Amino acid sequence: MSFLLDPPSLFLSGLLIGRFMQKGQVRTILAALVVLLFLIFSALLYLDMIGWWYGDWIQGSEWMLNSGLGTDMKKEKGMDLLAVIIFASYPLWLKLGLEIGSRGD
Repeated sequence: MSFLLDPPSLFLSGLLIGRFMQKGQVRTILAALVVLLFLIFSALLYLDMIGWWYGDWIQGSEWMLNSGLGTDMKKEKGMDLLAVIIFASYPLWLKLGLEIGSRGD
């Protein structure tokens, strides 16, 4: 999971849930669990509480910011506010996928 991979992954998760599950309580709970899983795991990575294994073991925040692309973004002042804004958008990405996946029902 990373800031570059999470939004499309959440969108695709919502798309699948919206496409294959009927509207109702079970779908809502599943969608909430998916967002919660992404938020918890991504926050733990960003706070360097866990690391990431991409070839070599790297700090979680480095993975969250660079996604293994070899860019050189570092966690600096102001980056935490940006991270909170991105984390806050996670439910919106899943909701967008749910809405598009539900079309035609």
